[in-house]
Amino acid sequence: MTVRLPARAGEVLAVMCAVAVGAALVTFCLVLGESGLRSQVPTERFAGIDMVVAGDQSVPQDEDFDPVLPEQVGVPADLAGDLREVQGVRAVAADLSFPAAVIDGRGSVLPVDSVRDNGHGWNSLLGTVDLTGDVPSGPADVVLAADAAARAGVSVGDAVEVLLRGQVRDMRVTGIADLAGGSVLVSDTSARELSRKPADTADLFTVVFDDDADAAAITGSIEELVAGRGFVVATGGDIGRAERPAVTSATGMLTAAALSVGGVVVVLVGFITAGAVSVGVANRSREIALLRAVGATPRQIRSMTAGQTTRAAFGAVIVGIIGGYVLAAAATRPLAAVGMLATGQTPSWSAGPALGAGLLMLGMVQVAARTGSLRISRMPGTEAILETEVEPRSGSSLRTRVGFVVLALSAGSAVVPLAIRSEDALIGTASGTLLAIIGVALIAPAMVGRVCGWVAPRTGSASGWLAVRNSGSNALRTGGTISVLALAVGLLTTQIFAGTTASATVDHEVSEGAVADVLVSAPAAGGVSVSALAAIERAPSSTAAVAVIRSTALRPFQQDGGARAEEYPMLAVGPGVGQVLDLAVTDGNLSDLTGASVAMESAAARLAGVDVGDTLPLILSDGTEVEPTVVATYARGFGFGKIVASLDLLPQGPSGLYDEVLVAGDRAGITTELAPLLAGSPGLKLDDARTALAGPAAQDPSRVLNIGVSLVLMGYILLGVANRLVASTLRRRREWQLLRAVGATPRQLHTMAWSETALTCLVATVIGLAISLGPMTILAIGFVGEPRPQGPLWPVVGTVLVTCAVAHLATTLPARYLLQGSGVPVPAG
Repeated sequence: MTVRLPARAGEVLAVMCAVAVGAALVTFCLVLGESGLRSQVPTERFAGIDMVVAGDQSVPQDEDFDPVLPEQVGVPADLAGDLREVQGVRAVAADLSFPAAVIDGRGSVLPVDSVRDNGHGWNSLLGTVDLTGDVPSGPADVVLAADAAARAGVSVGDAVEVLLRGQVRDMRVTGIADLAGGSVLVSDTSARELSRKPADTADLFTVVFDDDADAAAITGSIEELVAGRGFVVATGGDIGRAERPAVTSATGMLTAAALSVGGVVVVLVGFITAGAVSVGVANRSREIALLRAVGATPRQIRSMTAGQTTRAAFGAVIVGIIGGYVLAAAATRPLAAVGMLATGQTPSWSAGPALGAGLLMLGMVQVAARTGSLRISRMPGTEAILETEVEPRSGSSLRTRVGFVVLALSAGSAVVPLAIRSEDALIGTASGTLLAIIGVALIAPAMVGRVCGWVAPRTGSASGWLAVRNSGSNALRTGGTISVLALAVGLLTTQIFAGTTASATVDHEVSEGAVADVLVSAPAAGGVSVSALAAIERAPSSTAAVAVIRSTALRPFQQDGGARAEEYPMLAVGPGVGQVLDLAVTDGNLSDLTGASVAMESAAARLAGVDVGDTLPLILSDGTEVEPTVVATYARGFGFGKIVASLDLLPQGPSGLYDEVLVAGDRAGITTELAPLLAGSPGLKLDDARTALAGPAAQDPSRVLNIGVSLVLMGYILLGVANRLVASTLRRRREWQLLRAVGATPRQLHTMAWSETALTCLVATVIGLAISLGPMTILAIGFVGEPRPQGPLWPVVGTVLVTCAVAHLATTLPARYLLQGSGVPVPAG
């Protein structure tokens, strides 16, 4: 026997809205995650190159994504001879990069995407780029990319000022290359002198094939040649990732951020979708009970419910998936603006995210429908009909006990920041809000019954008494509504204050730890040169000048028998760092920070099992493996990174360009004395040390993605709130029929509905703020020492007002429909 019930437009629409928006969000996160892994990075100089052989930029991890090193790992120079001997290879050239930028006629540095590797040797192009003029041969010869020449206003034969490794050089434009990106190209001899790589190493090799060569055969031969040697052979669309490892590393952040946000999205989508489906099942409980009474089996009931719900959701899934791809396309430009996608890079368009989102959403719908109808499908028909007339007053005792356990677990995660100051503690505290919401949803029915039982005798008006009694008598319905409203308030509040607390922690530590008065930097020029550092040190008002290079390092370790690697932000500093930074040393001495040595943030050292005097294996950003000695541990890791290393530890040592120089002394005097240096060094600038240090330390592109997704999730949660309240209100037709029959007026019923909504919003707001502001206050105490959440209060007030307004409209509008039309007739007699 086939069991079916006619579809109801309102219930179908609620499910379709929840599923469509949920599918769009899941698809969006999956597209971004896949894009970070597979999207092709556009090539800039090597569009005509057949192959690139480079060092392997990834560090293998077991059961996790491999981190990508942002600087070229390099390849041995003698590999070129082996490559040339491969049959079909016409030419091989080494590529060497170095900091370079062009100065226009007004003395300004032309901006480029990455000035640190904007300079290259001309021969690496192997004649694959059209050139107007001649190739560079002497030390004063330069070829400019077409767009750089146009912006600088120079032509072939003109003189031009070029910044090479931070030094201004007068050069002659021998040619203009048909290239975009602002590249500066010099002779290979000059490139070798300017490169940071050792004489026996190149950044990578470019390879071109004979015109009639078998590309597949050559690729196979070269892959066999370099197999097991730690090299990567890139052809076609993969050349861009080998050419621009810094961009590839940044897009890897996109995968991590998308998956992190995606976890929250999946939980919320499941929560909202299950809520929409369960309300629909509850609204049809009377029909389901009648089917049980006439002989339908539990299995038939569950299959019918799941089948009808899935058919309603199928079209919504398709619409949502299309919307997810559209959303990903719209996010391309903002993601490129914050550095999570390269300029010109597009998301990865494949069927994988569509398939994953479709299966996930339809699976959620199936589970929600079968779970929602499980209880009533198992009841005998007569008992099921009775329960549809009188809703259970509260949840089971087991449900309530489990809820308190879940709340205890969320409370445990909230107090972790009092003992551990780390990113993991911050993430755990923020994630605990979702756990708390689950606990609230489990205990809400029992708590609603008790609270309403206490409040009802103390209520003066008849409408208020009815509102409280109704809420208590329908505790399951009221508890579900409170849970969704509390989720809306609590989640966005947590998202706001988690980000602002992290920023406040950085600002606090920088403010407390920045002893320097002035920060000298030159981002447009690629960094501060060695000669500029010497001039700063000679300034009479300068009592200390310490060079700083910002980088990252990976700590390789074994976990459960598998290889893992943890990434740390790292500052490499010159001698005397204690005179410009107060890192709040907890053990050891920063004066020992010379040679192969590092200092490590205390919490990170504790988690890594490292003490002062131990060696710490690290992989630097260019793949160099080092084992420095830990000479100190310190507390201010949020403001200054997890590792502070000696400049001597870096392969280029203290002779490279510096990201900044921290200067202690008389600020006014330093500014006056360095004025000639600033005038003669394009791109060099002075800033207040505390303000400037907080900027780079606080920048995190993933926060932009988190904020954007949080706002979208807020809208989705409010959609879930509206769905639940509209369906719950329309379900009360018979209840209001009885109240009208015993003499209640439409005005009284309106007032009762408004009072119920106000009571529900009040309780939900209190709970939502408690489960968010409580942990965020503890987080602020542990991280900043302030007994209040760090951040503005107006977004919280706005969230509460919008949530309550949606709840009010989603209740009063359906109530008005029922009471004004023929929706609630008064039974005769």
